[in-house]
Amino acid sequence: MPQAAFQDAFRPLLADAEARLAPRRCPLVHSVYVYGSVAAGRALPGRSDLDLTLVLHGPAEDSARQELEAIRTALEAAHPVVAKVDFDIGSLRDLASQDSAMAWRYWLRHHCRCLAGADLSVGIRLFRPSKALALAVNGDFGRVLAGYRAALAQDPPEPQARRLMREAARKLVRSTNMLRCDSDPDWPETLEEHVERAARRHPARDSDLRWVLGQAREPDADPRDFAHRLGDLADWMERELR
Repeated sequence: MPQAAFQDAFRPLLADAEARLAPRRCPLVHSVYVYGSVAAGRALPGRSDLDLTLVLHGPAEDSARQELEAIRTALEAAHPVVAKVDFDIGSLRDLASQDSAMAWRYWLRHHCRCLAGADLSVGIRLFRPSKALALAVNGDFGRVLAGYRAALAQDPPEPQARRLMREAARKLVRSTNMLRCDSDPDWPETLEEHVERAARRHPARDSDLRWVLGQAREPDADPRDFAHRLGDLADWMERELR
């Protein structure tokens, strides 16, 4: 992840996020990281999201999660330079867990820039791209996508439905990296790169993959149709992985 200065348009938002979430003000938080397009310096004002990873000292009680959600919505309301603000929340326990440590350490080392607190990526060695790592990072895709489908089945308001479809589509696109071969020497970085590689390997799914890429950018599908097609793609990926 490049360490060049953040884009000027997003600096006030990042400064506000750092002030609100810094461990000195929010003791449950160990450290805060920026990832995604803002971290990479390719965000588009008014269109891109601010994606933050929060590592907590321990499991968050309901009251703590409500406090973090209040901070997230306040940042989103105060800074229309981004379409929305997302928190991806983990804990120090996740980094020590035998089941999830590889994914979290890879995530922090390769995709995140520390915004506040002690940088946990310091000292983590670079990971070699592999199928095992892809599975560790996105092996939960079936459960996560089922959750999005269940949420869409509740007939949420249009803005919420569009947000859910966008998030679900992005999860599925990134999860296609699990279809890689161990001989692949590198790692796709953008959503477009994920789709290009998956479509080359599975040309019969080219149109479906490009459709879901479009939904990851500008969701405009009927939510019920989206949920059906999402389920079809998830089932296909499960079969391919088996």
